[in-house]
Amino acid sequence: MKVVSKLVDLELHIGSIEQHGRELRVHSDPQRSMPTTIHIAPSDVLEILKVMLRSSGLWTFLLLLPWYCLSPASPSVTAGKAAGTAPPPTGPEKWDPWD
Repeated sequence: MKVVSKLVDLELHIGSIEQHGRELRVHSDPQRSMPTTIHIAPSDVLEILKVMLRSSGLWTFLLLLPWYCLSPASPSVTAGKAAGTAPPPTGPEKWDPWD
């Protein structure tokens, strides 16, 4: 799973999931460099489910999932998505790393 925002660009590899009281805790793979724990409350799960079930993108993704898993992605598409950002401008333009 990849989380991208203006504050973080994090690739999360799930190591374990556990229930702790009334919340779900998702722990990152301990072999990765930055340990991460996600705390998910019951209300968060309901909110996520409501949004996902109403999303046409989710249903399209689920229908196409067998093809995504069986067909290899082209290296150029994967590499372009992995990079995600253009290099900073070298000319007189001001570069803002948060854009």
